[in-house]
Amino acid sequence: MNNHTPRLLWVVLAGWLLVNWLQAAITPADPDEAYYRLYAQHLAWGYFDHPPMLALIIAAGQQLVGGALGIRLLLPLLQVISVWWIWRLSGSPAQNRRLLLLVAILAAMPMFEVYGFIAAPDAPLLFFSVLFFAAYQFFLSRPGLRAALLLGACMAALLYSKYHGVLLIFFTLLSNLALLRQPWFYVASFFGFGLFFPHLYWQFANEFPSFLYHLQGRDDPYELKHTINYLINQVVIFSPLLFPLWVYAIARYRPVNLLERAYYFVIGGFLLFFLWATSKGHVEPQWTCILSIPLTLLLFRYSDGRPVFEAWLWRLSLASFIAIMVFRIVLAVDALRPAQLDKQFLHKTWVTELKKEAGDSPVVFQNSYRLAAVYDLYTGQTAYTFTDADYRKSQFDIWDREKDLHHKKVLIAAQKDLGCPSCRTLKADRQQFKLYWIDSLEVAQKVRIDVNEPPSTWLAGQRVSLTVSLYNPYAHPIGLVKGASPVSVSAMFFANNEDVIFAGGEMPLRILPPGDTVQTELIFRVPPRLKPGAYHWSLGLKTGALPPAVNSRSYPVVLY
Repeated sequence: MNNHTPRLLWVVLAGWLLVNWLQAAITPADPDEAYYRLYAQHLAWGYFDHPPMLALIIAAGQQLVGGALGIRLLLPLLQVISVWWIWRLSGSPAQNRRLLLLVAILAAMPMFEVYGFIAAPDAPLLFFSVLFFAAYQFFLSRPGLRAALLLGACMAALLYSKYHGVLLIFFTLLSNLALLRQPWFYVASFFGFGLFFPHLYWQFANEFPSFLYHLQGRDDPYELKHTINYLINQVVIFSPLLFPLWVYAIARYRPVNLLERAYYFVIGGFLLFFLWATSKGHVEPQWTCILSIPLTLLLFRYSDGRPVFEAWLWRLSLASFIAIMVFRIVLAVDALRPAQLDKQFLHKTWVTELKKEAGDSPVVFQNSYRLAAVYDLYTGQTAYTFTDADYRKSQFDIWDREKDLHHKKVLIAAQKDLGCPSCRTLKADRQQFKLYWIDSLEVAQKVRIDVNEPPSTWLAGQRVSLTVSLYNPYAHPIGLVKGASPVSVSAMFFANNEDVIFAGGEMPLRILPPGDTVQTELIFRVPPRLKPGAYHWSLGLKTGALPPAVNSRSYPVVLY
């Protein structure tokens, strides 16, 4: 292996870095990046959606530069370091032609390109995946304390980046079960576990929100379209032009060492695991982005000494690279960007219009943590989101920032389908909101409702009386029938993927004292239109015209 870095590689890395920094500066931030920016402003050991590595990277970048570039500043740097390490993993080729071919293959991988300038958890996941392979190679060649600590640190960093990292660790172990007889592997594992323990404790302290969301929140009935979309996406994200070559290369090549054997297990394991995951619902294309690394290395290795294959690899890699660069230019320039992408990147007009309407008053978005984050990014004003039964929870449901809104005048930016004839409609940048004011908001989003002895059967249309306990975690009392937008209770019925069915409830309770638990009677009628069958139901508090949040756990019931 050549340990000297060729001058050509330094030139390529410098160019790669500058191009990605330019792209990061001129491409508008997308809503997810704005959301992750809020993570960075509230550093913690964990977040609802993801582990904290990306938040830490963004926080470091924002100390130096603001705006979209600050969010993305360090990611291009991490990627060029990744390219250097991939060069080392490939055998440190010194010939200009071979070195440039390796770079061309990487540049032809769409997912690898994107995470050089877009801030997403997959960016640090890719970076630490490269370091993990390098640490594993070092561990195989020289097992010992130093190698074990490096491998353990990389395993922890993978998990701190994105939970998918556990699959990389598992399939690597599966490729070499002899590691289970290697004492230094246990040192690496325990060291990595110790480094990752603060995140596990954060999950425990917050009732495991991430694990429950990822394991339970995505369990839809099987649909063939999910499997078809997954298979098509794998062709696209690893370059449609290169797809025949890497299929051919993987089928023909035989691994010559344990590291290359791990590449095969990781590729096959990821593809099969997420193929199975399509039985549970939609699989995002980027969930297999780690495979850009072993696919590149195996393609490069197979091309060595095969001039015809190498020639085709050159042609198709360059063609893919040109197509990707055209797309990147289109993405960065507003006048060229297709309408399908405008909603993802064009936000300044609707933010400006909404800011004019709200003035200095707080804005509460219904069911959109992403748009609340965008509003915060472009106005510098704290925004909020209220999550109801029709939407998933987010980090906003863990933060307690909504307590500052109690008895404040707020502007509600509701979804366009909210039943509110008197609301004003705002349309701009392919966004649409229904706006209305609440003069004195009663904040009750985190009230917890428990049902004493929930029944197991009901009749559709039945009048139900339950004994419930309401716990108010806030430092303020909550008026349940106060003002023009009172807080009231509703029952919600869920069945498979059908719409949520609501049933308004009544309670004699009028005031919920701060920090206290109050027991009261709740009366509601089971919706007559519900068909016989098995359901889950919950209780929630609704504020004015907004649908209710979910404030209780889910209870099973059978309707007759």
